[in-house]
Amino acid sequence: MLYFGAILFFGIHLGIGAEKLSIFFKLLRLNKRIGTSPSRIKKTAVKLAELLDQYQEEQQKKHKLDESLKIVGGIDETYFESMILVLMDLSSGYIFVEEESEDKSYETWLEKAKKVADKYGIEFKYFVSDRAKQLIQLATQGFKCLSVPDLFHASHELVKQFGLSLKRKKADIEKKIAKEMIQLTLLIKLSQDTSAHKAIIEELENQQTGIEKSISAYRDILHRISITLHPFDIKDSSQVTSIMIQAKLYSILEEAESLKKEQDIKSKKDHLKKFKKQIEGMASLIDTWWLWVNEYFQSDDINEECKNWVQHYLLPFLYWKKQADRTKAPDLKEGYQYAADVALDRLEKHPSTPKFIEKEEMVSWAEWMVSNFQRTSSAVEGRNGWLSQMHHNGRGLTPNRLKAQTVLHNYYLKRDDGTTAAERLFRKKFPDPLEWVVERMGDLPLPRESKKGGNVNPLYC
Repeated sequence: MLYFGAILFFGIHLGIGAEKLSIFFKLLRLNKRIGTSPSRIKKTAVKLAELLDQYQEEQQKKHKLDESLKIVGGIDETYFESMILVLMDLSSGYIFVEEESEDKSYETWLEKAKKVADKYGIEFKYFVSDRAKQLIQLATQGFKCLSVPDLFHASHELVKQFGLSLKRKKADIEKKIAKEMIQLTLLIKLSQDTSAHKAIIEELENQQTGIEKSISAYRDILHRISITLHPFDIKDSSQVTSIMIQAKLYSILEEAESLKKEQDIKSKKDHLKKFKKQIEGMASLIDTWWLWVNEYFQSDDINEECKNWVQHYLLPFLYWKKQADRTKAPDLKEGYQYAADVALDRLEKHPSTPKFIEKEEMVSWAEWMVSNFQRTSSAVEGRNGWLSQMHHNGRGLTPNRLKAQTVLHNYYLKRDDGTTAAERLFRKKFPDPLEWVVERMGDLPLPRESKKGGNVNPLYC
């Protein structure tokens, strides 16, 4: 029973169709003991989805906390046969809304988000999204909080401005050099004058060197944007402000504009202008996050010595450590790890560290606080990619199947630390949905009884 239920559970979770599961069960010779036809499996899958819905309802009764939830909202929409709206807590990855919708208007978003906020007692500190007007309006008017431009989308404007154009220029020059080299080889074999072709090749190689330098400069611009938008300076872990970040981003933008003129890059849309419009919004995240941090320091239990230690020594180390752990890009990871090592050295040498490091509640708060510095909605984009895979694997996403996938995401999928999204958000353990569902599945469907005589050959399936 547990074996069959577990396979069905994982099969549905991975989007495997009933027909393929039916064939798999027949290969295991289970069709002699339980019903494994596609229709039977579909009925069982429907029952599993219903049980997952019951599981979520039961767990939601345990969601009540002594205080309101303060979260960072990630919002986006994705499209299949119909449009699906997604609202997620970016820190924990918990999905509050993942529903089909006929429109994505401000009124629709506000209705869904307000319902979630009232149900869970949520205070949205800020939202991260693309620059869709209704999403900005949801944050600034609906919840009176900051709407932060997604750093990935903003940086992608530079990719659209430079990436393809520089790549094409490099490819064109390489083709010209290859063509001239063939002609040069032919002239050498014919013992003819090659000085003109050598001069052409030398000029092309100079152009190639210039393009390669421009590509390097373009990549450096993207790298510097990424290491700039942090609450601490990566060089010495000192606290930064929104004004400081704006100045750095505007300086980087000037370099990008100079590179555009140097390479005479033209496009129908001014992507650098779109990036410029988002600088102030991205930088404002810094002050918003520090205001959130300062809320903790209002407690009477936090004196100036403790505040200084947390703000300038504990938080920088935990922040850079988290960035180094989560980053995959080698160049960024190396920089973040170096910053974490330097911050750790400063933390260990500080005279107040032995006194305060034992305060588990404070350290736990600091770890939670650094997880709430969210500059992209990549978690939502990743979820949209997962839904796309499920949509294609299962030839569609019905409302019930979508709801079941949301439950599995919140209560079953785990990060490297072994925690689910629900555990990270509500800070408590929940029963394993696989075990909970299998225990309540009831008796398995029996195989059909053939009217003809049974097969005497046991090796025949």
